[in-house]
Amino acid sequence: MSGLLGLLDLGAGAYGAFTSGAGVAGRNVANVDTAGYSRESVDLRALLGAPEVGGVASSGPRRAESALLGLRERAAAAGHGQADALASALLDAEARIAPTSGGDVVDAIASLFAGLAAAASSPLDLAQRTQAVGAADALAVAFRRAAQAIVDGRSGADTRLRDEATRATALAAQVAAANQRLAVSHDPVLADERDLAATQLAELTGAQARIDADGMMRVTIDGGVSVVDGIRAATFEATPDAALGGLVRLDVVDGGHRDDVTARLGGAMGGEVAFRDDAMVRAAADLDQLAYDVASEVDAVHRANAGLDGVSGRDLFVAPGAVAGAALAMAVDPTVAADPRLLAGAAVGAPAGDNRGLLALAQLADQPLAGGGTRTFVGEGVRALAAIGADAQRAVGLRDLEAARVDVVAGERDALSGVSLEEEMARLSEMQRAAQAATRFVSTIDDMLRDLLDKV
Repeated sequence: MSGLLGLLDLGAGAYGAFTSGAGVAGRNVANVDTAGYSRESVDLRALLGAPEVGGVASSGPRRAESALLGLRERAAAAGHGQADALASALLDAEARIAPTSGGDVVDAIASLFAGLAAAASSPLDLAQRTQAVGAADALAVAFRRAAQAIVDGRSGADTRLRDEATRATALAAQVAAANQRLAVSHDPVLADERDLAATQLAELTGAQARIDADGMMRVTIDGGVSVVDGIRAATFEATPDAALGGLVRLDVVDGGHRDDVTARLGGAMGGEVAFRDDAMVRAAADLDQLAYDVASEVDAVHRANAGLDGVSGRDLFVAPGAVAGAALAMAVDPTVAADPRLLAGAAVGAPAGDNRGLLALAQLADQPLAGGGTRTFVGEGVRALAAIGADAQRAVGLRDLEAARVDVVAGERDALSGVSLEEEMARLSEMQRAAQAATRFVSTIDDMLRDLLDKV
């Protein structure tokens, strides 16, 4: 009878092992489309026993994973996050600063000097003078619109950084919470959730993550700033900074310790910082310098000539006080804007109908007065706008490259950890049939025990 009881234990153990295998296969099938899910498996092994008695046992479930592939996956996510954020922001800024429909700064500069040349052909024609002053106003509007687009672009990046700091804090807390739970439960689902949160955190901040010998995942920002240390998570704070003109800096705060990581971030936040503090700062400097050069050079000639009233010394544009902010402040002098007859078209002391002032103004178009004395106003405008476009195209190219890198790593992950629906369905059927066989085995032994007991 003890032999039959032993066989009953053998059958029950086999049933449990095959049922566990069926459960894992079923969970794999159910999560075939779940982001971050790693295929699970159970190990079945034969048990040694008496010469005629053995059995089967299972261990697991166990995730299909690779620490090295995890590092590559997070690095790819960080690179793509940064390139995508930078490309998206630059493309939007380019469309606002240099609209394809026309009316950008370059067109407005050309229109101004064309208007001045037309007025020079009929210096007493009030309509031509009005059009020339209107072209000057249109140029000022174009400069202000482009400058405001840069301001708005930087402000938009600042808003996104605030939101992303909140998300990064939540993801860091999620990794720390998963560390705490995995310390007492080796649940593969928890490990999947931790890996997914770490990948999303890398995509957002460029953070690096590793799993140490104690099973804890630790996350750091470039330079060794700790974001997650075991069950402890730091927070990301966006704080307005006067040194950034009131825009936010990004700090990692752990208790009473605070690290400024604004310049160390990668991922989407690093892309936003590069757009806000690098690309747009360069674009604003180029635009301000061009606005300053145009206004200063035009005003210098305008002051040296006289309007129809014979008075000289007037500016056509409001004189810029400094290079910084010149584009956003550019405007036609209100006195001239109100009375186009004051447009300085004649040499001082010349009779009515003299056009030497207007000719001198129109001839500024062909002189190398911008770009440090190397380019015309139009040439410098083209260069400045082209620089923004070139930045955008480089960012788009890098985004495409990083997206391809993500796809390659994703393919490797699928090969290692992905779920094949066909394989899992076949494994599920196999385990279910094996469990049914074990059930019949147990039922047969049970019948034999009943018969034996009935005869006793």
